Amino acid sequence: MSIVTDIFLWLLIETAFGFLFYATGCMLLKVTTFGSYKMEFKDYASFKQRKSKKVVPVIALGVGFYITMFTLLAFINS
Repeated sequence: MSIVTDIFLWLLIETAFGFLFYATGCMLLKVTTFGSYKMEFKDYASFKQRKSKKVVPVIALGVGFYITMFTLLAFINS
């Protein structure tokens, strides 16, 4: 593959996983705070435009959730 294709594929995958982790983090915060968390759930277009520093902790929460879920599944299956 050419370098342009590699960069395009990497950006596409990074954006898709970033949105997935952000959506998961928002849902976890809404559930654990019983709806009192005020960050609005954004759609994909606004997520790409407003990717800022205050989004990073929410994404980290989403990543942590998936890591915990996969670790728990591996522990249960062994």
